[in-house]
Amino acid sequence: MANAAFSPKDFKAWVIEETTTGQVYSSPPIVTAPVITGSMFQLDVDSVAFPSLSPNQVTAVRTRGGRVLQDGDFFQDNLIKSVEVSLSGTFHRDAGTTMLMQSVTGSDLTGSVVDVALSGTATGVSGKYGIAEPGKTFTLVLEPSDLTDGFNTVMLGCLCTSFSISADIGSDSGLYKFEATISSGQKPITNNVTNPGGTAFAADLITLQGATAADIYVGAIQAPVLTTFSVSLESPAVYTGFAANGYHSFARGAEFTVNSTATVKYDALTKPLYHNFNNQTAITDGNLFVIPQSSNKCGVSIPNGALSEVSFNEGDIMMLDVSMIGTSDGSASVIIFDQAS
Repeated sequence: MANAAFSPKDFKAWVIEETTTGQVYSSPPIVTAPVITGSMFQLDVDSVAFPSLSPNQVTAVRTRGGRVLQDGDFFQDNLIKSVEVSLSGTFHRDAGTTMLMQSVTGSDLTGSVVDVALSGTATGVSGKYGIAEPGKTFTLVLEPSDLTDGFNTVMLGCLCTSFSISADIGSDSGLYKFEATISSGQKPITNNVTNPGGTAFAADLITLQGATAADIYVGAIQAPVLTTFSVSLESPAVYTGFAANGYHSFARGAEFTVNSTATVKYDALTKPLYHNFNNQTAITDGNLFVIPQSSNKCGVSIPNGALSEVSFNEGDIMMLDVSMIGTSDGSASVIIFDQAS
């Protein structure tokens, strides 16, 4: 019965750590490892961009009779492809969101709330699909509100390739938001009807108002009047080889990038930023960008880096738009998400 009419807001997003990398099931669409009926973590999403399946199709007209594609010339491969999905929503200090941060930084997935940092010597996670290596990959389930008239979309062997946190005091009073891109080199399951189960996202919300204003740093300037900020990490996934369910192996691209932006009031405290960018010749060593939060929230810090842009924002009040890039000194973390203390 085709009775349901779905809204894009009707779909939930769930994640769970895999103990074996990639697709493990007795026969699709029954997922047996990991079991998705329990122990999953729900993400607080307000938008899900469903993956483009992007199969490899050959539709070139061959030298047969006529100039129209013949039945026998059509070819489609559904395995050797990477699949991506984008999520955005409200940031929570919880195990599900932490899993995304751990994945993008190349940290072991723990299924718990911990501090997350990108090592100054990070090389990223790599491996082979179908191997018992816990802590490397995760499963994503996109669940409709009605599994009678809709199917779950299940992506296994996932890596988070992009993650950002942002807040704007003029939008939702500075509520922390997140965006993430998730990638897999395995064929997704598109007809699963298992009811996912697990832990809903955390109830507590984090706002920019909760930051310790006196200890905020933007471009190494302490305690500016801050209205917006964002931090983002990028770590592309790459795939190679072939196996029964898709690519054989997964790895990370050649570069991690860490960027941050902030908008601050232009005044006697922040006026050096424009001048500093004009005369910058070296990395800022320590307190480049810091947004501290109280205990059991999520503070963010980028110790070392450089200004990548400083420009005037000519609104009702003159502001500065400041962009920064994080760098490594070879030992200290490039970015730290302080959640556990």
